[in-house]
Amino acid sequence: MIMKMYNKLLTQKPIFLGILMLAFVFACSSNDDGGDNGGGDPAAPTIAISGETSAIAKAGETFSVDLTLNAPAGNKELVVYFNNGVLETITLDADDATSFTYNTRTVPADATEGQEFEYEFALADDLDRDSDRVAFTVGATIYDTVDVGGESLFSVDAPDDGLIVDGTSITLAKNRDYLITNRLIFQSGSSLTIEEGVTVYMKKQEDLAIDPLTGLKAEAGSSISIQGTATDPVVITSSGVLTGNAAPSDWKDFELNTVTDATLRYVRAEYAFTGFRVVKVEDANNTLEYLQSYKAGGDKGGLEFNNGSVNAKYLVSTNSAEHGFRLSGTYAGKLQFGIAVMSERVNLDDNPFQLRIRDKSTTIVSNFTVIGPGKDIAEVNGFRVNTPNTTGKVYNSIVAGFENGVQIDNKVRIADEDLATSLTVLAYSYIFDVTKASTDLRKVAETDPVPLHLDPFFGYLDGSDAFQNPFSNNVTGLTDAGMSAADQGSLPLYTPTLETIAGIGVNDFIPDATVTAKDNHDPSTVDDFFTSVTFVGAVENEAGDWTVGWVKNPDGTIR
Repeated sequence: MIMKMYNKLLTQKPIFLGILMLAFVFACSSNDDGGDNGGGDPAAPTIAISGETSAIAKAGETFSVDLTLNAPAGNKELVVYFNNGVLETITLDADDATSFTYNTRTVPADATEGQEFEYEFALADDLDRDSDRVAFTVGATIYDTVDVGGESLFSVDAPDDGLIVDGTSITLAKNRDYLITNRLIFQSGSSLTIEEGVTVYMKKQEDLAIDPLTGLKAEAGSSISIQGTATDPVVITSSGVLTGNAAPSDWKDFELNTVTDATLRYVRAEYAFTGFRVVKVEDANNTLEYLQSYKAGGDKGGLEFNNGSVNAKYLVSTNSAEHGFRLSGTYAGKLQFGIAVMSERVNLDDNPFQLRIRDKSTTIVSNFTVIGPGKDIAEVNGFRVNTPNTTGKVYNSIVAGFENGVQIDNKVRIADEDLATSLTVLAYSYIFDVTKASTDLRKVAETDPVPLHLDPFFGYLDGSDAFQNPFSNNVTGLTDAGMSAADQGSLPLYTPTLETIAGIGVNDFIPDATVTAKDNHDPSTVDDFFTSVTFVGAVENEAGDWTVGWVKNPDGTIR
């Protein structure tokens, strides 16, 4: 039977030969050791970049790229691409070389800070086959580097007088670290751009009698764009951070003065005298949001708004030596979602207030959370309104953790029983965990040393001794303090019963759950600048915590 099949195959020679050839190919391929592409040729070439795929080089200087080569058929040439076109081809002398350093190009002399140039590389082998391309990005810088505390920083080159004049633009490129050694003043026609992830180190002033205070100031006609993100904020801090001796007031401030073209988003100022000073800035064409001042040391506060009418949202002051927020002069802007945290009393020479409205300010504030170091810490204060011409209004806010929650000074004008007509307002808010809810220093006349009754923000007893709460705050009743008007001094005649908020305490401004304002008050009904919300405080709950990723806690950790 077998012989018959064999004889039959012999009579069908083409079929027989085909089978033999297939068997031969199969045998060859089964013995292949991977040195070719399955068709008898060596494997195609590959190329890779050794180490980082990007570098920073100064304008006018050469840069180098270390490449790893793999061409089993032998090296022929390196193909360099730029702007998607072939820039040059380089013949590779060593047929079996496994590495090559490309270092024949320079960054253009007229390159600007942060400008990027992308090159691509491919390897051709002796069979005229090209590898896939690999990309390498060169970022240009115009600044020299300097070492501070073991860190390499780009030193910003500026005139000795710090004046940045008309026609001059300064850009600090994303994710780089810079050093500024004097105070830069941006005059009309100049511009400053700081990109996401930048850290600016202000030279720490070791001898204030000799060195000028470093800082940034933008004047009328300048253009300012400083835009970080929640994950890559812009940080302006002290060089003392790198040398281990950073302290409040190491540098002066970031000041916007009469500017009309400024955008600041996700910016943190650390160890300044005043974190942010906003002076005579109107609302048009300016955007201020997501700003934090961390450990400011001066008497102007972490964030100062003086005169002008610019509006702002998402603001944080952490451990300012004196005021967290100082709203002064004729400031008439609106602020929403603000946090002032004072974890300890750092200034023993003055009584700090974390939200202070003064002078002739007519500001309107909503959704602030003002947290103190605890009611047992002496001479720390939450909210203060002072001088007769102040008519600030505060809504949907929280004050907690102070010896004195609220202080009303001098002849501040309040309509005792009518929220709608009151010139000064604290309404739909929560004040608790305080030794004194309020110190009311208003007097009937300059010659009368006796203060009025507990300020009406905390309610009052009407002619029938019925409790009234016209400002809809967290007061549920009043208890007679048991002292005569003659003996009370600056103490109130009545003690208010105050509702509290779970989760709010020292260093903690996130409530355990959403707390709705009395009467479901929505600040957008007061002014359409305000975001429409009905909760109290700056942060509704943990899920809505807008400080995550960019705000620094009192202990220096990032939230």
